[in-house]
Amino acid sequence: MTTNILPALTAATTDTEMLALLKSPESAMGFAIEHIEDFEVRQFLIDWTSGADLTPWVDAWRIDQEAGQGAPRHV
Repeated sequence: MTTNILPALTAATTDTEMLALLKSPESAMGFAIEHIEDFEVRQFLIDWTSGADLTPWVDAWRIDQEAGQGAPRHV
């Protein structure tokens, strides 16, 4: 089992904290690997590199958390 790249993210993690974490290349890559579906990773990274607002990605992650599907994937 691989250690997660990101610190533990929970429902208590605020959007502000998430967006601050995602400014780091390591955290953005970790978020993409651990919390985004494989088919979405490319678009997330395009958005990240272009400086787009990542709030929609954080919102989608939060919806997945609430649905019980937001646990980090172990790759």
